Amino acid sequence: MPEKAPIKPSLEIILICTAFAAGSVDIIAFAKMGGILVSAMTGNLAFLGYYVSRFSFASAFGSAIALVGYVLGSAAGTLLSRKLDQHPALRLLLTVQALLLAAAIAVWLSVSPRNGTLGMDAVILFAAVAMGMQAIVGKRVNLSNIPTVVFTSTLTNIVIGLIEMLASGKVTVSRDTKRQLASFLMYGGGALATGYAIFFGFPFFIFIPLAVVVVALLSELLHRG
Repeated sequence: MPEKAPIKPSLEIILICTAFAAGSVDIIAFAKMGGILVSAMTGNLAFLGYYVSRFSFASAFGSAIALVGYVLGSAAGTLLSRKLDQHPALRLLLTVQALLLAAAIAVWLSVSPRNGTLGMDAVILFAAVAMGMQAIVGKRVNLSNIPTVVFTSTLTNIVIGLIEMLASGKVTVSRDTKRQLASFLMYGGGALATGYAIFFGFPFFIFIPLAVVVVALLSELLHRG
């Protein structure tokens, strides 16, 4: 009787879930943490300059913490995974990211979530470190040049792929472009779903990024072989 083929992990699920998580956590940070971003560092750097120019030092400090946290997360993710093969690296990185998001939730629930407080700064730091870690997840997934945290370059690649398809007279969208489209839309979907949850006052919104990262982790842990 022939052996069953080993079940391969769905790297596409990891890409989709982490893209959704990035959109979700950015909306939480923007709406509830003083108008900052914790995954999109280009936008966050622009906000930092804006807040400094307006003497909004509480928000500026939050943006600075997010920037530092993201750098720390990327550095830690690189060091933790540099000697590991792809799948052990993804398991470790996603586990640490989930723990960081859980820590952010624990602090959020235990302190008054007000802008400029020590508790809020701790939430921002944990979330930003988690997103820096997620950037390394995208590098280790290594599919279709999708970073999972910054989607300007992904949008550029989508446009290039679609224009190349039209210019060549083909009507088939490439696998790379499909993945890029899915990730781009999932980032927007994460932002939209979390935005609705916040707008309608659903208290579970803070758990959304962690939930989808756990799904990504489970998709990797279920891999055999």
